[in-house]
This record gives sequence, C-alpha cells and structure tokens, in this order.
Amino acid sequence: MRTINLAQIQEQLRQHAWKRLLLAVSGGIDSVCLADYFVRNQQALGLDWVALAHVHHGLRKETADQDEAFVKELAHRLKVPLFIRHLDGDKLKESGSIEENARNARYKALFEIAALPEARAEAILTAHHANDQAETVLMRILRGTNLKGLRSIQEYREDGIFRPFLSVPKSEIESYAQKHQLSWREDETNADNSFLRNFIRHHLLPQIENENPWAISQLCRIAKSGKSAYDFLVEKTEFTLEPYLVPAKLWPFPAEVSPYQFTLALHDSAWNAISQKSKAGAAKILRFWLQSLGFEFPTQFQFESNYASHDKSLIFEKSRHILWFCRSMQYSQVHNLYLICQKNTPLGTWRTRQIGDIYAPVCAKPKSLKKWFEENGVPQFVRDFLPVLADGNQIRQIYGIPTRKKETYE
Repeated sequence: MRTINLAQIQEQLRQHAWKRLLLAVSGGIDSVCLADYFVRNQQALGLDWVALAHVHHGLRKETADQDEAFVKELAHRLKVPLFIRHLDGDKLKESGSIEENARNARYKALFEIAALPEARAEAILTAHHANDQAETVLMRILRGTNLKGLRSIQEYREDGIFRPFLSVPKSEIESYAQKHQLSWREDETNADNSFLRNFIRHHLLPQIENENPWAISQLCRIAKSGKSAYDFLVEKTEFTLEPYLVPAKLWPFPAEVSPYQFTLALHDSAWNAISQKSKAGAAKILRFWLQSLGFEFPTQFQFESNYASHDKSLIFEKSRHILWFCRSMQYSQVHNLYLICQKNTPLGTWRTRQIGDIYAPVCAKPKSLKKWFEENGVPQFVRDFLPVLADGNQIRQIYGIPTRKKETYE
C-alpha cells in the first residue's frame, strides 16, 4: 500500500509495546486486506501472536452464516487462530438504532474475546479507512455535532482499539486486494440507502468528489484538525479543573454506595475560579470538560440549579461545598445488606432510611436523619442507598460513616 508502510506500523506498535493483536474480520474487502496484511508481515512487525475475530450478528441468517464460513476458510488459509461470537439478532432489533446496537454489541464481543486466557490480545484492530473517516465527518455534520464529534473516527482509542488503515483511501485497499488476488464477501446491507451512511457513500460523497477530487483527504484533515483542537482544549480544561477534584476518601459517604457507575466530585471553588468573567462562559468550560469525561449535559444547561435527566441516568447536584456529577445508574455494590454484615444484630437491623428516622452520633444531639444528611453534605442522590443500622426509628450507625465527625473537604 502506498499510503501506509511497515515502518509506520512498526513505530505505532513499538510505542504501545503491542505483541499480540486481535484482528476484527467481517469477511468484507477491508477486513480481509487487514488480515492478509498483518499475517503476511507478522515477522517484520515483530508480532508474537495474531488472530482473527468474527462476530455473527444474527441479523441476516443465511448470508451471515456464509460470511462466517468464509472467515473460517480465511483463517485456515492464513494458519491463524479464529474466535467467533454469535449475537442475538432479535435483541438488537428491540429498541433504538439497529446499527448502533449492533456496533456496541460487536465491540463488547471483541473485548470479551481479547480478554480470553488463550488470546490475551493487547490491541483490537479494525479495518476503518480514509473513506470511512470522510463519510463519518459528513454524517456528523449533517446530523449536527460538536468539536468532540468532529474528531470522528479515532486511529487509536484508550481501550485498545487501533485502526492502522485510517489514512488509507479505499482505492488503495482495492489495489492491494487485486495485487494479492484476494477474495472477499459483499454485505448486501451496504447497498441499503435507508441507512444515512450508505446514502453518503453511494450518492453524496461521489457528487462532492466530482466537484473536488481531493474531498476525501480534505474531510480527513477536518477530522484531524478537530482532534487537535479538541485535545488542546481538553488539556487546558484539565489543567484548570482537576486540582479541584475531591478525592473519594474525603467524600461524606463511602464511594462504593453510589448508585452510579461514574461519580465525580468537584469543589465549588472551581466554579468561582472559572466564572470571574462570565457565568455563561464558565458553564461552557465546565460542560466541555465534563463532556470529555463522558458526561453529556444539555447545551442550554448552565449549572445554576440541580439537574436530572428524565431517566436519572445523568445528574448534577450541589451539596454544601461540592458539585456532584453522576452518570450511568447501576445498583449499588452494597445494595444487598447481607454484604455489609448479618441483617440482624443485637443493636438493630440493617436497612435503608425511612421517614421519621432519628440519628444521634457520639457526643451530638439527636436530630432527624434527613437534617443530619443536609448538614453533613450527603447528596440526595445517595441517601436512599446508604445502609443504616436501625433500632426502630433510632439510627445507631450509618454504613461507612464514623460515629464521630471525620475530616471534611471544605
């Protein structure tokens, strides 16, 4: 291939110290070239182990079975291991976008394969190329996007996904396949123009290329520029805001009780530091930083009051001196009270809070548990998940909270 060479890949592999690669192969021309290229050059690349992975989505029974059989034959010919996963096609159709559901399930399956003891893959390679990148840029512009989205497909992801052909145009991949007399499978869904990507691929992008033969490379440059600008801004916002992060050991509740997969605590002095010129500007800075961490707050939200999405999968809450940001609701790790101790003890019963609960810490006057939570900065989102040791409505202990006042972050 003219636009990618062994030296470039060798340097990329060296930077990450990858020796064991899992290649995602659908059976199409792109992934077949990926498989052939890396197996053919395995020794030159200094790789200890290369294997193929194929995901059967269960959406096109007959042709998908044929794709699987083709990849099996390919792996046999290349003399490399093959891992296959079958997905529930009906489940992928239940709700939302089938395309997105299939993509998410496919990556989940690939990560599971990579983690197998017999695989221990250090990176997962996919065959995305320059045309895919150009299509993605156009698709996101048409749908509406932000700077993060404008980066489009990433050559390397922190979770170990690597796309070595991302700068290679489709025409070069086709030339490689012809040079080495490769065969491949055609996915009939690629001709379905009801999918926006296919409409862009078969109609919109060719029209643009008629006007500008360099359109694909220019769209790819837009993605690179978007990534460069985004990474620069993320670095600047991290430098500004990360010093205000509150470590979990100083939270007013044990971190494992949070009902969210991701919980972020920021001291409210951070807001004062970034809002000196403009509160609206501060909201943009804070929203951008949170977005880089996966917290997608609405553009119009200004962080002036508490917020919760309709399904409570994303929340913002201010409690005393801490700004709390939570996403991806999950069951608390200690929601089963048996995990903390036996349900019944001589002092009472472990349960969650109830109306009328009274709490009396050592050397303190009794007060309602609700008021104690408020005064000690325990945010609302976690209160119903904190196990308490109760004797009637008298609270003897709150799970993970010392009976004497501990250090706070103020």
